[in-house]
Amino acid sequence: MFKVQITILAVLCAATFTLAAPIGKVSHDTTVSIKASSSDDDAFHGRGTWFSDDSGSCDIGFGQDDMIVAMNKAQMGDLQGPDSQCGKMIRVHYGGKSVDLKVVDTCPSQYCDEGALDLSQAAFKKLAGGLSKGVLPLKWEFI
Repeated sequence: MFKVQITILAVLCAATFTLAAPIGKVSHDTTVSIKASSSDDDAFHGRGTWFSDDSGSCDIGFGQDDMIVAMNKAQMGDLQGPDSQCGKMIRVHYGGKSVDLKVVDTCPSQYCDEGALDLSQAAFKKLAGGLSKGVLPLKWEFI
């Protein structure tokens, strides 16, 4: 009888460990910086913030009333090379609104993960209706 109880206990313990084992890695990272799903082949998703500089890494003059953007360093490319995004246009979407922006600066990696954008105040206001939100979940693509 004792052997039967031990065997049953061993089976129950094994079943408990098997059921409690994780079936995959669970991420608690809330950063949105992944390539969009296949239905949005050319779209990116990321965090959108606003900045107040008046000069940037692309040597293109701008002001805060201009429709411009600083792209994350991961996607910016070599500023002097053929893959540079300087001067290219992107379309940014939030809350049913869209704006077309010119890439004029690089957002440093400590502030912008891949997919993230730092918008001029004018661009951020057009999308969010003001600056108070501070951070927006954006969808964007090259145009």
